[in-house]
Amino acid sequence: MDVLVTGGTGALGREVVKRLIDTGHKARILSRKRAAGDDWVQGDLVTGAGLELAVKDVDAIVHAASDALDPRKYHATDVLGTRRLLAMAREAGVRHVVYISIVGMDGVAYPYYKSKLAAEAVMRENIVPWTMLRATQFHTLMEIFLDAMSKLPGLALVPFTWQFQPVDTTDVARRLVDVATAEPSGMLPDFGGPEVREFKSLAISWLALRKPGKRLVNLQLPFKFSRQFASGRLLCPEHRDGMVTFEQYLARRYPAQKLKQP
Repeated sequence: MDVLVTGGTGALGREVVKRLIDTGHKARILSRKRAAGDDWVQGDLVTGAGLELAVKDVDAIVHAASDALDPRKYHATDVLGTRRLLAMAREAGVRHVVYISIVGMDGVAYPYYKSKLAAEAVMRENIVPWTMLRATQFHTLMEIFLDAMSKLPGLALVPFTWQFQPVDTTDVARRLVDVATAEPSGMLPDFGGPEVREFKSLAISWLALRKPGKRLVNLQLPFKFSRQFASGRLLCPEHRDGMVTFEQYLARRYPAQKLKQP
């Protein structure tokens, strides 16, 4: 089967591409980056550049592209870009589009989630037969958060009580490939990591490995989304589908470093 992966160079997209190839399928990568090869198309969801070529002669699409870290592009990429991709896919006769979304974001006052919910609504218009999988936060996102919160000299300011159920991109990629190479299934059950963790415990493990000299300090944020994160709105403890824990992820990513137990 020929499968297009949007965001194919991202943390999840790379694993989806690898899994497709490992299981005997052909992966085509859509990315804003330029590269050579029949399996790579340079394109942009915002402008539509390259999309017609990207969707040509593919059986399915795993739509993993997003601009989660750039608020200026939330709507243009995740909503308008998704609609543009689906319209092109319909014209090309693509039979199945799989969209990756986020567990528990309904009603959470985090700006990015509004765009993700709007993109879900576009998927549900059935422009192309679809499947949607909501996953919990990736281990890679936990690292992005922790790195940003430990920029001050000697300090790491972390909201201790935020709750996450971090999941590995390899686990999510395995599920997405199984779904993409099957028939469209609509909305799937949530997909969560193996453990529910307070952010403090994740920070302790990460700092011990990456920035052992930092002092961990509780950051209290007076925002609604912060209270919602702490209340467990982003969890799905009844779905512990992932197998890789945060510490196992760290050991795999930084094999030359030894995690010191607190």
